[in-house]
Amino acid sequence: MKFIKIYLLIFTSIFVFSSCKDYVSNVDPLISQVKDEDLTTPSQLPFLIKGVKTRFANATERLYVIADGLSDEFFFSQNVPNATFPTFRDIDKGIISLDNNSVRGPYTAMGQYRFLADNLVERVGKMTIGDASLKNDALFTGYFYGGYARFQYATYMGLTETQGGSPIDGGPFIASAKMYDLAIGKFKEALKYTTNPATIRMVNSVIARSYLFKEDFANAVTFAKLGMVNGDPAFTALHNVQQSNYYWTQAGRGRTQYVVAYRFKDYVDADPNEANRIKLFTILGNDGTTIYYMQGKYPDRESPGIMMTWQENSLMLAELSLRGQGGAGDALTLVNEVRASHSIAPLASVTLDILYVERDKELFVTANRLPDERRFNKWHLGAGTWQYLPITNDERNSNPNL
Repeated sequence: MKFIKIYLLIFTSIFVFSSCKDYVSNVDPLISQVKDEDLTTPSQLPFLIKGVKTRFANATERLYVIADGLSDEFFFSQNVPNATFPTFRDIDKGIISLDNNSVRGPYTAMGQYRFLADNLVERVGKMTIGDASLKNDALFTGYFYGGYARFQYATYMGLTETQGGSPIDGGPFIASAKMYDLAIGKFKEALKYTTNPATIRMVNSVIARSYLFKEDFANAVTFAKLGMVNGDPAFTALHNVQQSNYYWTQAGRGRTQYVVAYRFKDYVDADPNEANRIKLFTILGNDGTTIYYMQGKYPDRESPGIMMTWQENSLMLAELSLRGQGGAGDALTLVNEVRASHSIAPLASVTLDILYVERDKELFVTANRLPDERRFNKWHLGAGTWQYLPITNDERNSNPNL
């Protein structure tokens, strides 16, 4: 994307003016904007760090809702009250125009937080910072979230229906495999700036997932073994009443554009303890008879979004074991440990097909289903449909490299 002269974290202000004269001459200096040139001192770093994390949370779940909509996890029906966006319907069908506005918004938001993360690293390099802890926090934030944006480009965006990746800063298209490498490089750099053991394990899990999605299983094992363990807190995207969780906003109690595939209700019917990890609410269709199910994992507007858990790390190790990677551990033991964390009875055996279903249940509404469908060769739509979200016309038209 082109360099943008930006104002960070601009909040809406409402002014009431009594006359045209007052409007022209009696306006106080802005208090809700911070100019770029004012953000050049260490005292502003906490503000910049928070800005990256806030933009990340906003962009990520806007992206993840439509990624789940493109997968077979959600579906769209106009019989569902308040399901009105044709752009969501087209994503559900995998027939997505390049000017789809529901893709444009998240793609633009990703570019913004990616820019802010990269720019934070640049700013720190130009400052003299006496507080080593603050400097490390800023550098960790810049590198880690810059890497996360690249991971998302590789996993969710595409130049064509089956070719994943994206440009950065108006540059040439970067295919998914190379983009994962860029993400991993950023994550590894972030590790240099934290000494917190739980944070280190979380970053290693994110690195392992990047290698797994790249199908570099040997490196995935190395980092997953260093990843999150039972008891580690989840890595989350934080929300509040001003910046709502987008699953709540568009696929939950706030508004239900997307509803959950019926198989999730079947999982719970087959084993009621599955309700401990598959949270569902019911909604009655416009016809007055059809019952649909909405996700309940994020029941409130301020519910934190789940980005990585120790359970996901264990399922990665189980998959890698089943794919023949020595040292990953016993797949059945790993899967059953995850099930036990939700009071679900153990399995007697596990295969890659069973593991695929376990990931479906455990990673419910975390945007893992779309890459899993591709990785396990289980795409649910017909030939020629989008398996990635398309790079938008805004980028294609403004980028001479595309």
